[in-house]
Amino acid sequence: MSIIIENLSFTYSPKTPFEHKALDNINLTVEDGDFMGIIGATGSGKSTFIQHLNGLIKLTSGKITVNGIELHHKPDLKRLRAEVGMVFQYPEYQLFAETVKEDVGFGLKNFYKDLSPAEIEERVKFAIETVGLNYDEIKDKSPFELSGGQKRRVAIAGVIVT
Repeated sequence: MSIIIENLSFTYSPKTPFEHKALDNINLTVEDGDFMGIIGATGSGKSTFIQHLNGLIKLTSGKITVNGIELHHKPDLKRLRAEVGMVFQYPEYQLFAETVKEDVGFGLKNFYKDLSPAEIEERVKFAIETVGLNYDEIKDKSPFELSGGQKRRVAIAGVIVT
């Protein structure tokens, strides 16, 4: 998946006394197969930057292309979010289903309506096992019964599965 960012800037609360420039003229290309880490102090714009990549924050300045999807035009957010997953810093904010199996399978059921229940279960099992959890032991548990590390793994599995 390639990512091309050109002249990305973002300001919170523009033209108000609370105006704050979070991103300033970012240019970046990440080629298919590359890995990238983003580090910085609290409040430096990391989350604001990342939230632009799957359309959680609407692009107001610059151009972003993610895997051929142009975010500076009216993007197909459903397609974008099927391809760009996000695991939040606190996974309990993104876990919501009654069971781990339902939570991990949520994206598949919503983005890939042509998959059979058996295909969904197979992919969910693969994703859960990929993050080092035992599918049979955890699939029917509530995500809220899990430890913090297990919650994070379930959240990652929910991204991997799509």
